Amino acid sequence: MDAYQNALDTFPGSTTAIDDGLDRFGRTFADLTADDVEERMRGLYADRLYFNDTLVTLESSAAVGDYMARTGEKLTISRVDIDQALRDGSDVFVRWTMHFESSAWGMKVESHSIGMTHLRFDDDGRIVLHQDFWDAAAGLYEHLPIVGAMIRTAKKAMKK
Repeated sequence: MDAYQNALDTFPGSTTAIDDGLDRFGRTFADLTADDVEERMRGLYADRLYFNDTLVTLESSAAVGDYMARTGEKLTISRVDIDQALRDGSDVFVRWTMHFESSAWGMKVESHSIGMTHLRFDDDGRIVLHQDFWDAAAGLYEHLPIVGAMIRTAKKAMKK
């Protein structure tokens, strides 16, 4: 939480190229299995940035490119649909739906998840701040064979 607060101060963002940045964001995340995803991520994100997807925090476009390329290699199908984008000055909030398929321990894993991303762009439309808000347990971990069973058991116990 402190890192996000610090990033809000460090990366005020710009309104100059939000339309271009949002368009590239949607096209880049549309398919993480694409062969050129690492290159596209490096072009989408500024060299120095704050990136947090609830799983990792990264500070460079090279790190984001590498991370997303490794993520894409694990997926057989990947699609992120932009459902809505709201703007408030340099702050952009994107509501999205994510669908992916992968395999874990020889089992097919399918996930459908919803989330929100807070974005800020630089003057060139590159992302300088990316903070995701989504339920990684329901969207990812719950679909894994061993971990998922533990999460589902814990959820059932909480409902009693």
